[in-house]
Amino acid sequence: MAQLDRARWRTLLTLFLSGVLLSTGATVGTTVLTADGAATRDTPAERADSLPTEGGQEPGEQEEAPADTALEGSDDARDQAGSVRTPAPRDPVTPDSSVPSPDSAPTPGSAVPTPGSAVPTPAPSPDAPTPAPVPVPAPAPASPAAPAPAKASAPAKTAPASPPARPTSNAASVGVPAGTSLAVHAGDLTIATPGAVIDGLDIRGFVRVEAPNVTIKNSVIRGRATDGNAILLYAGSGTSAGLRVIDSEIAPTHKTSRTNGVYGYGFTLTRVDIHHVIDGVHIFGDDVTISDSRLRDNLHYANDPAHGDGPSHDDSIQIQQGRNIHIVGNTISGAHNAAVQITQDRGRVGNVTIKDNHISGGGCSINVAEKGKGAIAGLTIEGNVFGKSRFNCNMLVPPTTKLVNVANTTLEGALTLNRRAQ
Repeated sequence: MAQLDRARWRTLLTLFLSGVLLSTGATVGTTVLTADGAATRDTPAERADSLPTEGGQEPGEQEEAPADTALEGSDDARDQAGSVRTPAPRDPVTPDSSVPSPDSAPTPGSAVPTPGSAVPTPAPSPDAPTPAPVPVPAPAPASPAAPAPAKASAPAKTAPASPPARPTSNAASVGVPAGTSLAVHAGDLTIATPGAVIDGLDIRGFVRVEAPNVTIKNSVIRGRATDGNAILLYAGSGTSAGLRVIDSEIAPTHKTSRTNGVYGYGFTLTRVDIHHVIDGVHIFGDDVTISDSRLRDNLHYANDPAHGDGPSHDDSIQIQQGRNIHIVGNTISGAHNAAVQITQDRGRVGNVTIKDNHISGGGCSINVAEKGKGAIAGLTIEGNVFGKSRFNCNMLVPPTTKLVNVANTTLEGALTLNRRAQ
């Protein structure tokens, strides 16, 4: 009897200890009492933490044992002394897809359902708020790199200066300058002193130069009445080389079919206004330059006694003989026969340059005739602007004369060049 009581008490003690463990929420597993009386657990959670659990419980968590479970001291309970039979495992429950996964388990501290009561489906936790984006600081602007020292550049090459454009002769730039005071010289004037300077005279007669290097400037040569040849300025005796006429006017007071402007050679005319004569300039020798001047308004007679009562052969410039003749930067207009006429009537003509002029008038504005004396030995017609002529003919040059024809233009229509022999 005493032995039975000890066995019963041992069983009751074992059952009591097991109940205590279950009531405190201990993890389901095999409880083993070691020889020294300590209890150890082989916890399923340690083996399968990732397996699904019932009722959305955390892994290793177990429902409390029902309060009405009877643990009687039957023979089944006493199969082995000192051992406790573990409850039969419950049938596995297939997790409901609607039950939250372990990631959405009830928050700690929520009520645990009592044994035997319906297990409520825990409400899904509200979606976790989307974390506000963490502002990424803009990268600090890179410090500007220090500019590399500029390489010293070679000094720019300066283009050579273009020569200044030649002035176009007009009323304001040719002739006697406005405001010039003139002293009257009555009668003809012959200059026989080398290097003499005639300045500021109103010469009411004809002028004849018989000495070299004479200068006539700021003066007017008017001529006088005559029944013979009326040459306003004569420099053709061979003794007047180097004559210069500057800023002056040659304009007859008495006009006849025998009135002409300048005759001779070896002279330079600069800014001279020549008008109302038959031939403005008549050349029969070497070394003549006419520049920046104006030749205009030629006299013309339909019945000219000097031409058998035929029309006057008035030319602005006529070249009968000579070399080194330069006609540059002038305004030439108003002649009936030609603006520039080359005839070789007295001898050969060569090295003639007609450049940068405004040229109009005549039947052909530039008219070249070899007159049986051979080709002109050097003729350049360059950069001129041609106006109207009676025959719409800008240039007439025999084909045997070699012509340098460069950059000539017209105010209207196409440039015309007639290469007819004469």
